[in-house]
Amino acid sequence: MTQPTRTDEVVHSPYNPATGEPLATLRHVRTGRLYQRPSIVALIALVALVHPLGAQMHLGAVSGVVKDSGGIALGNVEVMVMRSGRAVRTDSVGHFLLASIVAGHADIGFRRVAYEPVIVSLQIPLDDTTDVEVRLGGVTPLLPAVVINDHVERSRVLQEFESRRKTGAGYFVTRADIERRRPHALSDYMRIVPGVRIMMLDNGRTALRFARNARASCPPQYFVDGIPTSNFDIDEVLPGDVEGVELYAGSAGVPPQFNRFYGTTICGTILIWTRIPGKENEKS
Repeated sequence: MTQPTRTDEVVHSPYNPATGEPLATLRHVRTGRLYQRPSIVALIALVALVHPLGAQMHLGAVSGVVKDSGGIALGNVEVMVMRSGRAVRTDSVGHFLLASIVAGHADIGFRRVAYEPVIVSLQIPLDDTTDVEVRLGGVTPLLPAVVINDHVERSRVLQEFESRRKTGAGYFVTRADIERRRPHALSDYMRIVPGVRIMMLDNGRTALRFARNARASCPPQYFVDGIPTSNFDIDEVLPGDVEGVELYAGSAGVPPQFNRFYGTTICGTILIWTRIPGKENEKS
């Protein structure tokens, strides 16, 4: 049976501000007389044409700046779309851009070491960019009942670091090593460490893996100043804040107090020691 002639007119915007990419302009889509068998082919062709255009039309973007509670811009803050896990980091002046986000409600997470993480709920408009300013407050440590001299304790810890370095077990990075190479990020330095691989995960985060267990699903365990951390990557600590790093590819050589965290030493262990405020740089 013959179908009546149909004429569809579709007009699209030639520019998508969320992605920065031009969209194809479709003036007219015309179909002549359609019979039952040809109509199936025409319908498939029409769906294939319209689908990618429709997908692009449902995107938005978020841009903005991240500052601390005093209004100082923060660099190297992780900004993540919580639903998809896709993430970017702020630049040196605190700016970021997350493009191609599905329009509608979205939770955006902000985090950086030594600051309280923040999750902001936003309504992402269609084909538009939302500008935000986010402020992160510093983490307030809980003081113990007995007050101790932290500098004395930290100095003792760094002495233990030096003692372990002299044994030859593991790989050690000192403050002097970092100052000689001046890496932009810790992962830049780690590229020269034997047995270490730097990879990019599906969510855009930089990750360190040991070559003997270089699967994305086998992350090493991290300790920062002796405290275990989870969901952590090597670039969350800036090179300028580091006094020393210890890397152990397996359980061999790991100090006993760090050799039982969740039983993941098979994937490696990384100990990061931050600098003592006011401490003069010491040569190795």
